[in-house]
Amino acid sequence: MAFIGCGIVLWIAYLFSVQVLNLHDFTYKCRLRYQPAKEIIIPYRGAIMDSGGNLLVNSVKYFQIDIDRAYIKDICKRSSKDPEKTFDKIAKIISTHTDISAETVSARLHHKSLSNSIQISRHIREAELSAISEDFRLAGILQPISSFSYMKRHYPRGNLAARLLGMVSEKSKGKNWNLKKNSIYRLVGKCGIEYIYDHYLNGNYGWEQVLYDGNNCRIPDPKLENRPAINGKSVYLTIDADIQEILENKLQSGIDKYEAKNAIGLVMNPQTGEIIAMAGLSHTDKHRSVSAVRALPNLTVSFNFEPGSTLKPVTSLLGLELNIFKPDDVINCRKYVVGKRTIKDAHSFDDLTYKEVIVNSSNPGISRIVEKVGAKPLYDRLVAMGFGHKTGSDFTGESSGILRKLRHWQGFSLHSISFGQEISATGLQLATAYCALANGGKVMQPAILKKVVGENDEVIYQFEPKVLRKISNRKDLETLRDFLTGVVDYGTGRSARMEFIPIAGKTGTAEKQLEGVRGYDKKAYTSVFAGYLPADNPKLVCVIAYDEPDYKYHYASMSAVLSLHNVINQTLILPSCDIIPQPRTQNLMLVKLSDVTGMDPLQAISRLRKKKI
Repeated sequence: MAFIGCGIVLWIAYLFSVQVLNLHDFTYKCRLRYQPAKEIIIPYRGAIMDSGGNLLVNSVKYFQIDIDRAYIKDICKRSSKDPEKTFDKIAKIISTHTDISAETVSARLHHKSLSNSIQISRHIREAELSAISEDFRLAGILQPISSFSYMKRHYPRGNLAARLLGMVSEKSKGKNWNLKKNSIYRLVGKCGIEYIYDHYLNGNYGWEQVLYDGNNCRIPDPKLENRPAINGKSVYLTIDADIQEILENKLQSGIDKYEAKNAIGLVMNPQTGEIIAMAGLSHTDKHRSVSAVRALPNLTVSFNFEPGSTLKPVTSLLGLELNIFKPDDVINCRKYVVGKRTIKDAHSFDDLTYKEVIVNSSNPGISRIVEKVGAKPLYDRLVAMGFGHKTGSDFTGESSGILRKLRHWQGFSLHSISFGQEISATGLQLATAYCALANGGKVMQPAILKKVVGENDEVIYQFEPKVLRKISNRKDLETLRDFLTGVVDYGTGRSARMEFIPIAGKTGTAEKQLEGVRGYDKKAYTSVFAGYLPADNPKLVCVIAYDEPDYKYHYASMSAVLSLHNVINQTLILPSCDIIPQPRTQNLMLVKLSDVTGMDPLQAISRLRKKKI
């Protein structure tokens, strides 16, 4: 009786602690049995595509799988089955549909005590989870306990456009990431396209009511409510992935060959302002992980450099517009002494025509021209073409460049700015300005977003070209085009010349300003080439710039021009490129190229000729 009495007292004390004092916090388990719980459904983050619908970034969900070993043992005991055989089946099923070996799963199932649940993996994809659950059902095994684990961005094209696309980070609310505690998980754009269009890429959370029985199995109930998640929208960029890859490969080759610190490249459609390819690389990128590179700034919109002689066409165009000069006017291009300053060329000239000043990139010539043009027209034109302020693009971290107010120009400013000193610009600003020179004087708003598409293929946003300002007139721009075509045909940019397509452009070799003091470094340069093609019907504007290439390659004609030639050459032969007519396949004769590696040149030529090569 005393023993029974003590048991009753203890039982009453236990019930009192559970129901009144709530020392064991069974609230959640009670609610789980009698009240529906609300579980959050995580939406997929939207995909990022190029202009042709090729996938650049998408999302993959990963789930956690747990096995209730105690319940499996209990079921096997009641049905006179061997738990070990059931564990072997579980290990085999999971290993069949994942890259986890059966031995690893078996070791997890037998880890420590078999009286509780055990986590098998938290890196199971959704398709793998579905296949595992189906095989469990067919084998008559208790379904695994599964829960959302995390989401990861997947890049089918590897590190292509890494700085442009940017990166995401995980963010959750709650003490721990656990759906049962209603923590909310999401991926948040931190930089690049992921950040700029985060509001499109993020979806809306869903939820569903659930009930669980004593064995932690869900109870089907048609009265339970739910709201489906709305996945993020798909963002289509104006980027062409193939041209982007060509541009990045050539810039990386240029960094290696010319030993430059940084390289910048842009390809734009001058008629619409769409950015077809955009790349900014550093010589240290290849020593960093891809995830680290994704977090770095987009150099094409953040890195400032003096554009050098690529700015001379702006001054030259003003001379034509104001009827001060004609193409055949002769300009004195001997060294020019202005106060205590002597302006001269790397290669001395005597007298050059107005056109030849641009073709041969004469500093004394353009200095004498700009004195007649005047400071205010030059300043107003530079502002109108987009220098000294942001371009109006969507890019975060875009620099305004440096163009001082006219009232702050000093004695040498007029001459310096005429050939691209005392002013800095970004690659995007320079490309936008050359778009205006190419398309008849329309300053376009640069665009990187082509369209946004919802889950049901409804178009949320569609790009429309936007003209910000109009400069100049078609007659004078056509005259300037003749000047810039001459630069490529027989001037400083002739390394970019192609027999089958006319190219207009201008080189720029700018000394870099010394850090912290006045003056320029005679051993550090920025090599730039900006141009458009076809010259008579522009469809592409290209800008290439190298930051501090080795001195023997510091002239733009020896670095930037060659890289642009290589980019254009490979771009024109792409099947999707319609700039030049492609030969009809029926007129081609395909032959297998013989291996002539290591052969004597004459023998190699003989062998190839037999193949009609």
